[in-house]
Amino acid sequence: MAAVSPGTILLFGCPLSGEVQPVSHCSDFTFSQGIVGDGVVILPTDPVLYSPADAKVDFSLKHALGLETEEGVKFLIHVGTDTNRLQGEGFQLFVQTGDPVKRGQKLLSFDPQVMKAHHCSLETPFVFCNCQTGWKLDLLKTGQVSAGEDLVRLTALS
Repeated sequence: MAAVSPGTILLFGCPLSGEVQPVSHCSDFTFSQGIVGDGVVILPTDPVLYSPADAKVDFSLKHALGLETEEGVKFLIHVGTDTNRLQGEGFQLFVQTGDPVKRGQKLLSFDPQVMKAHHCSLETPFVFCNCQTGWKLDLLKTGQVSAGEDLVRLTALS
């Protein structure tokens, strides 16, 4: 893990194209209450998920990925809500646990029709799991955002 100086800024791109809102707008209580971490929820318009930053894949499930930057920032992208019950149906992973990834690299794709057929929400939380202290999170955009556009800025506080 790289040492982080106060004032260090990390930028994270939007992991998929869609309508972006603060995570407090998520219909899933666990995410909307910030239990997992602060961030955003995205209603996707394109079924491909890209890495928002250079990172290492901490864990990979068909419907969710945990990643960690070299600065030790951990983040989670959970495609849809209640998608864990699909047991991978409708998802294709392009990375595995332990893989290094670059910002903009394709991580997974999903079939929105499969999700809808099983009554799963397409809402995709993108949250920072270990940034409650030591970092200031700024949401740079809301509304329609394209994959890869700068979306979140983290500033190290100490």
